[in-house]
Amino acid sequence: MQIETAKKYVVEVYSDKGPLEASPWAKIGEFSSHSEAVDACKQIVDKALDQKRGFELDAQSLVNYYLNFGDVPFINGVENIATFDLYAYLANRCSELAAGNRLPLSAVLYGHSQ
Repeated sequence: MQIETAKKYVVEVYSDKGPLEASPWAKIGEFSSHSEAVDACKQIVDKALDQKRGFELDAQSLVNYYLNFGDVPFINGVENIATFDLYAYLANRCSELAAGNRLPLSAVLYGHSQ
């Protein structure tokens, strides 16, 4: 019998869009590092914001849209001290989108420029 000793970071999302009898929590995946888990959270936010791509919305309107309709990602891990800060990422990302500085996802996630 093999015992798994690697500590995992589990990314889950909260969504109230499902049926009332279903759990609002959905597991997205398990990651071996905190940075991989943060990247997964960023992808969840970016996917929701991409639905408003092409609309001329200011940053606050994008934030309001996400807070009303977006899924809330959460990292559940060994240490929840330095987890994903949804609100800081959302504010920064919405400002970028509203300013027309749409960066490729790889630039946002990994710091690469075009």
